[in-house]
Amino acid sequence: MNKDISNEIRKLAKSGKENGFILISELDEIIKDLKPADQQYIRDGLEELKIQIVRTPKDYDEFKYLTGEEAIRILQSLSDGKTKAFVNEDTDEES
Repeated sequence: MNKDISNEIRKLAKSGKENGFILISELDEIIKDLKPADQQYIRDGLEELKIQIVRTPKDYDEFKYLTGEEAIRILQSLSDGKTKAFVNEDTDEES
């Protein structure tokens, strides 16, 4: 891989870490001349960095990489407390 492509991928990855995503059109423009296996390797690497590759910013899923514990906390914060699966036991004990 040439140095220019490496630098462009680094810049795109940095932007992707800040935003959580990169546009597939931007990535494809940078890696279009690489072999398909190399293109896939780069896409996989970005996903491992928890950078989503999306068609449009609307396709970005801010919850895609949540851990189970993080997801439970979000659901508990949204719960009215009536659904047992989402009851926050820590606050219930204090009541």
